Amino acid sequence: MGSQLSEESARPLMQAYPILSHPELPTQAAALLTYWKQEGVDLSAVQALTPTTESSLLTVLQHILTYTGEINVDHQDVWEVMSDATSLQFGMATGEGQSRAEVTGPQLWNSSTMLGDGSLPAQRILLAIQSGMSAELEMDELTQILEYLMDQTGRQAEVVFGHGLEPALGERIRLLLVGRRIILT
Repeated sequence: MGSQLSEESARPLMQAYPILSHPELPTQAAALLTYWKQEGVDLSAVQALTPTTESSLLTVLQHILTYTGEINVDHQDVWEVMSDATSLQFGMATGEGQSRAEVTGPQLWNSSTMLGDGSLPAQRILLAIQSGMSAELEMDELTQILEYLMDQTGRQAEVVFGHGLEPALGERIRLLLVGRRIILT
């Protein structure tokens, strides 16, 4: 099997790339992606990267790491999901209106990209939800989104959740997903 990175072996990365000032966060996402590619060279998820999927994954990582909020996810949360992923699922979806949570959860899941074997069980999912300031995320919307994702994973996955505000979203919400799938032994 591929390279297995423990939290201890990832610690040098976390120390080398501490939380940076806002304008440099895309650089942090790129550094994280580069390190994952180097350390996970034997993982099927890394081997499945193409220039297009790498660019898309980088965009998702940049959005996750750029907008901090009330419940924050950071580079360590992202690393814990990516570090030993045999397969990696990621995506981004935006919705608005009365049924934005009802529509955006399935949109996120169905349009996400899978690197590697999608039949493997989801083990850990990082979900970042960003909402505009004029229509913040409601608790029932959060519940609806989480319930949908848990139904899709068979309820076996651990979910790491973050929520932040992005004023430019107005009345929309944006869901960002990075999910790890591994071969269970």
